[in-house]
Amino acid sequence: MRGHLWVVGGLMGWLVLAIPVDGLAEACRMGFDVGSSGIRVGSTVNDAQAKVAIDYLGDVWPDQEINQTVEATIEALRTLPGNAGVLSGECRGVAGGYSAWRLALQNGDPQRLIATLGQIHAQTGVPLFVIPQDVEGIHGHRAASNVLGAQLRTPFILDLGGGSVQIASTSLGWGADLGQKSWRKLFCARIKQSPDPNCAPNPVGVAARAETGRVLATRLAAARQRLGSGIRMTAISAPVVKTIHPVLRHLALVHGLVPSDSVDEHGFQRVALTAAVEQLAPLDDAALTTLLADPQKPVCEARFLPALVTDMLLVEALMTALEVERMEVAYASTSNVSGLLADPQARAWADHYPCYLRKLAEMGVDAYHADPAVSCAVEEGHQPTR
Repeated sequence: MRGHLWVVGGLMGWLVLAIPVDGLAEACRMGFDVGSSGIRVGSTVNDAQAKVAIDYLGDVWPDQEINQTVEATIEALRTLPGNAGVLSGECRGVAGGYSAWRLALQNGDPQRLIATLGQIHAQTGVPLFVIPQDVEGIHGHRAASNVLGAQLRTPFILDLGGGSVQIASTSLGWGADLGQKSWRKLFCARIKQSPDPNCAPNPVGVAARAETGRVLATRLAAARQRLGSGIRMTAISAPVVKTIHPVLRHLALVHGLVPSDSVDEHGFQRVALTAAVEQLAPLDDAALTTLLADPQKPVCEARFLPALVTDMLLVEALMTALEVERMEVAYASTSNVSGLLADPQARAWADHYPCYLRKLAEMGVDAYHADPAVSCAVEEGHQPTR
């Protein structure tokens, strides 16, 4: 991890200017999910949430820095609570920075990111943590459990977002920078040989399945090592539930291109994905649109069609690596807010944010896993509690 502690030390002047929160009632807390495409906020005082769109991936990809969206972030942290029915200064807030923030920390200049985090804290009073992939997955699982209840019948969820993908249970998580947008960018660069992150991936070509396996080999091996094999999981996000699944049913029931017993209303078998990819790989966008046309109702949203086959390739690769034969589906429009609010690590680090920033310079994203009671005791003039 690259880093110089002088930058963090220089932040102390900013941090002491931060909005005081010690007097706020601990019973009232806010969580900000700062994802790849915007911010959502929720609180412990009501069920209302508010959100704003901010393209963090578009900011970080050109130069590996989060710099163009800083003022929008500060403005959102100040104004979103009111939109969610929380009075200014009423609740203590914590924020989780997910895929784009990890990219900026790991691929860009960490000192600049740490300075940005200090600036955001100074001007809003909200500590923003760079959340590790496994923790993000666990946050997502909690949110999905809250939304789906008894509909979630598997130990694990698959959450395919814009910047990253997570597979997680209540206590075990794995993730990678392979969200729908990030995977398309990687596919364009490595398989299509295009520098354009929004290249036209279709037709993906007949060799795409084998090439996908080679490109993702290291990440897939890490997933298996972390999660094991033969796990049971439910896909909860729109690219799978609202696109891949209905397309597989359409191909099976209308065209007979997928085995009819490999897909039903609750999920699909891996063999269904394999059959679909073989049929769709040679098709461009226009041919896909024609094949999936339905006079009764759209098979899926047209905006997802350009990434349909690449999403299938990614999900098939994950299922193959983990020896998952069947994927359940249950859509849950979630945010990481509930998981963040329930996370004792976020609450613990919120009381030691200057120390967290110093540990971030030393340890990278893994700083979040450290115990602040031990890590910060000496520098804060206390004895470690354990």
